[in-house]
Amino acid sequence: MKLLTFCAIPMLFLIACSKNNNDDPSNTISGRYAGTFKRYNTSIDKTARVSIDFNKEYWSGSSELATYPALNTGTFSLANNNETISFKNKAGWTADFDWTFILDGNFILHKNNDSLVFTKSYGNGAVDVYKLAKEK
Repeated sequence: MKLLTFCAIPMLFLIACSKNNNDDPSNTISGRYAGTFKRYNTSIDKTARVSIDFNKEYWSGSSELATYPALNTGTFSLANNNETISFKNKAGWTADFDWTFILDGNFILHKNNDSLVFTKSYGNGAVDVYKLAKEK
């Protein structure tokens, strides 16, 4: 019985003192970010101004160019010590454009103070790059 008490008290202390990753402010992105989107290593040579709002696990965004990239609304999550950001796009889209432009799936995230850069590579060598700064 003493052994059980001896083990239980430290375990309760550890559980009570442990931090939930969801409560860690460094694990979140919040606010409105604006910047650019460009797909590199393709015949398309254009850059779009974009803005994305992050609120808890939700995002919404817009682009100055229709479907380049295709932004609307959805959810996001951070993983791998904030080195990966995963998007789930909740919009219904028509079939008249390249769906790889939809903000969806896993991206490599580089977070530096109030700036975000997230990238996604494709098997054909194309790379999507979002460069965003937090608006104040």
